[in-house]
Amino acid sequence: MNSYVLITDRATHPVVTKYGFWGLGVESIPSSYTEVIKQNLSSPKKPYFSMIADILSTRIGDTVFLYERQVGFHGIYQVRSKPFFDPKKVETIDKTWPLRIELKCLHYFKKPVPEEYLFLSKEYESKFWGWFYRKIQGPRGVNALNPEAAEALTEMLVKINTGSDSVTPPIRTYQSTKRNTVTLPLSDDGKVPLEDILRAWLMANIDNTSNSSVRDVFGNPEDIEWFANNVPYHVSRKNIDILCYHKNMKFTGFPLRYKYSVVELKKDTADGDDVEQVINYSKWVAGRLANSEIETVQPILIAYNFNEKAIIKAKNSDFCERGIAFYKYHVSSGNINFEKFDY
Repeated sequence: MNSYVLITDRATHPVVTKYGFWGLGVESIPSSYTEVIKQNLSSPKKPYFSMIADILSTRIGDTVFLYERQVGFHGIYQVRSKPFFDPKKVETIDKTWPLRIELKCLHYFKKPVPEEYLFLSKEYESKFWGWFYRKIQGPRGVNALNPEAAEALTEMLVKINTGSDSVTPPIRTYQSTKRNTVTLPLSDDGKVPLEDILRAWLMANIDNTSNSSVRDVFGNPEDIEWFANNVPYHVSRKNIDILCYHKNMKFTGFPLRYKYSVVELKKDTADGDDVEQVINYSKWVAGRLANSEIETVQPILIAYNFNEKAIIKAKNSDFCERGIAFYKYHVSSGNINFEKFDY
């Protein structure tokens, strides 16, 4: 299961905790899901599909911490529904937060963790790298927490509330007759209209057991320890399309993180620059997250096709013995399939 920080403020936090739901959106987002899709397809720079990718990464049972701006981190919650679209007004939360999930309170501590506590030591700084870069890059409603950060934040909540029991306040049932399932537009012409749609689809299906080609890319779903999209890793607003940790106990008898999948996506034909990009991301992951164990990092480039420059760049790369994995994607019958491209 993944862990997330979801953003609230003084106006929305009481509503979220009272009604047990959280929402994502922007001021200009339409109040119809059909119109959301239509507008983003016609105006690719709109952020709607990016937001959909974020909320589609959540799963029932995932851990949630609520970050109240200017206050700190509250917790601990759990996702209790699949994402849905509902512009219904609930007290101070209106149609600008229509992408929603329901939450269940597991433990609510009296004292929140102040944000500055995340950077009180070098150990904490190393664990909360994702939050650090996200703060520099700008606000984002759904923030995936890597496993080490989630564990550290839980520990801090417990420690600063020593001597006082956690409480589970009553939550009102979220009621609505107009919720829509969050779906993605997939045509039958082979390509996705926008790269964000490919990323959103993968967030929804990365652990899908019924799509064997997804399993070819990401391996056994039981080994997926953690995954995230648009992962911030640099102050210059650079993001890894998809980052995935793989872990199992099969050979060692204890949990072993044995691989990092670093994924770059291209909706059209990938070229040499795209190969260079995924190699650079992989170098950062190796040095920052994998203790410089380069062979545990798998660069993956997913595209509709690959040109000669991409092939030459990959063949000449000496990043690791694994090589750069190429996969072609193809859309048909409302599904996306992937095929290994051997160069």
